[in-house]
Amino acid sequence: MPLIFSAAGCIYILCGGEPLLIVADDPSFHFNLITVNALFGGFLYTNYSLLLGLLDNSVVEKVKNTKIISKRNSHILKGIICATVSVIAGLYLVLVPTNGSKLLHAIYCFMQNAEISFMAFLIFYFLLSLKEMSVLVGAIHNDKGAKTDKEIKELKEKIQSKQNQ
Repeated sequence: MPLIFSAAGCIYILCGGEPLLIVADDPSFHFNLITVNALFGGFLYTNYSLLLGLLDNSVVEKVKNTKIISKRNSHILKGIICATVSVIAGLYLVLVPTNGSKLLHAIYCFMQNAEISFMAFLIFYFLLSLKEMSVLVGAIHNDKGAKTDKEIKELKEKIQSKQNQ
C-alpha cells in the first residue's frame, strides 16, 4: 500500500499537480526523519523480541495453533520493513544530488513520496502492534489465580512476622 501511495504521489507531482505535503530539501530535515524512522523501527524490533520471549509462556501454548501470534508478528515485520524503506529513501535524498536529468528528478520525487508514505505506514503498524501486544499481555496476565485482598493481607502479615523473629 505505501508503495502504491508513493508511486501515485510521484506521478501526480510529475504531471503538474500541487503537492499535498511540502517536504524540505534540507539534508538535516531528512536526517531527522531517518532518526525518527530508525527509532520506531527499533521499538518494533524490541516488540518483536518481546513477542518471541512470550512464546515460552504456558498461556501462549493455548493460542499456539491460532493466528493470534502470526497476526502480531505480521504487523511488526511490516512496520520494520516500512522503517527500513523509509530510511533508505531518506538516505537517498541526503546523498544523491537533486540536479540532473529528468530521470533523476523523477527518482528524487518518488523517494520523497516513499519516505513520507512508508513513515506514515510505519507509525500505523507501530500503533497497531502496541495495541495487539497489549491485548496479548492482558490475556497472559489475567486475573484468574490472582490473590484476593485477604490472601495478600495474610501473606504480608506472615512476611512481617518472619522479619520480626
